[in-house]
Amino acid sequence: MNTSNTSQIAALVLAFVLAIWLLLAGWVSYNARMIWSAWRLRGAGPSRPPLPAVLPTVTVQLPVFNEPTVVARLLEAVGRLDWPADRLEIQLLDDSTDQTPEIAAATIQQLRAGGLAVSHVRRVDREGYKAGALRDATPAAKGEFILVLDADFVPNPTLLRQLVPWFSDPAVGMAQGRWRSLAAPASLIERSAAYWIDRHFEIEQLARSRSGQFYHFNGSGGMWRKTAIADAGGWSADTLAEDLDLSFRAWQRGWKFIFDFDAEVPAEVPASAAAWRVQQSRWAVGAFQMARKSIPQLGSASWRDRVLVSLHLTGYMFPILLLVLALTAGMAAWARPYHPMLGLVATAVPMMGFSVAIMAQAAFQAWHAGLRRGFLEFEAIAIGIGMAPLMLRSGLRGLRTSGGVFHRTPKSTRAIGEAPAIVYVEAALGLLCLTSAAATLAFGAPWMALLPLLSGSGLIAIAWRTVWP
Repeated sequence: MNTSNTSQIAALVLAFVLAIWLLLAGWVSYNARMIWSAWRLRGAGPSRPPLPAVLPTVTVQLPVFNEPTVVARLLEAVGRLDWPADRLEIQLLDDSTDQTPEIAAATIQQLRAGGLAVSHVRRVDREGYKAGALRDATPAAKGEFILVLDADFVPNPTLLRQLVPWFSDPAVGMAQGRWRSLAAPASLIERSAAYWIDRHFEIEQLARSRSGQFYHFNGSGGMWRKTAIADAGGWSADTLAEDLDLSFRAWQRGWKFIFDFDAEVPAEVPASAAAWRVQQSRWAVGAFQMARKSIPQLGSASWRDRVLVSLHLTGYMFPILLLVLALTAGMAAWARPYHPMLGLVATAVPMMGFSVAIMAQAAFQAWHAGLRRGFLEFEAIAIGIGMAPLMLRSGLRGLRTSGGVFHRTPKSTRAIGEAPAIVYVEAALGLLCLTSAAATLAFGAPWMALLPLLSGSGLIAIAWRTVWP
């Protein structure tokens, strides 16, 4: 190959890498904006109003499907909620096909003996899955307000007293509590899952809510005004993100949402890579379905809202684009000397910026919370990028389809059947990323090695933990 052809190929490689960085810049700036807003507005939230003099009736809805290990714990925790028994209704929305109904029946009998109104709602099919269960049960709910809790949550007794006061403002349609891990995460997967849950609530939801952006109900640990649900058109099963879907429609109707940072709602995090795959795949499919459905409806919104909502709904593109950059880092390091100025803009500046930002964030966490917390920054980012192939496959599915099967997040540390074929793709991509990291060193660009190293280790770890949990 002559020098001219080599130079042209190098230019194409650098142009491609620069294009990916420019595309990624939207999500990078959005994340930076949220981090800054969360830091700036952490102490600037509204004060919780007092409880009303006459406490309203609240319905607690518990949608479950085949949850024999946690359903009794869930019911017992709801039974401990600090609220007058004559103003509390509990609906167990039980679509189970295993022994869950029998286990639940025994606990329900105990709660009824204690004076609580508990209904055990069974359906002949799972039409609409979780959204269908909520849709079918809500018209019969006696409460003015409805708290939704998934099976793996254990609410604090004070939760209703924390959330109900926000509805003294008649414009408030939903109040969301902050999820936190029920127990200290022990494994790599649990630590990473807990990290991303904490980041979502402590940065993203806090920043969105306090800076006037659209943000959404998280599917559990939040309370709705029943009339807001009806005004927004009710629960819909045409996406796997029924929580995001209802939130978007209610937001369009002008309802206000509250994020109560102090209302902690403990929950389990996925205990295995296989379980986390199920959860993240469902969330990604639902998010892309919502992007396809909702972004075209933003025409009447302000320019600011159109941009922020679009970036919010397409956030799963972030790890996918990082993986592309990791895979091409070695080629970019090779191409850099052929076009020094383009190489500076396409590789040195963004890669060094990425590396410095990650290391600064890890150093900050280590300083404030210890070395283990600092190292967790690298772990969680690696595992997050390691999920990129699954996010890509789920995203393509979400862009092509509506609705779909709602797969519950398994409550088990064991692998679920045979490892999916995608683990071989992840392992292969992981090796390619590590090769890319080695190439950056060989071509004299060590500042470019961090991203492919993190990506490669995350991909291999996810594949390994799925096959050998």
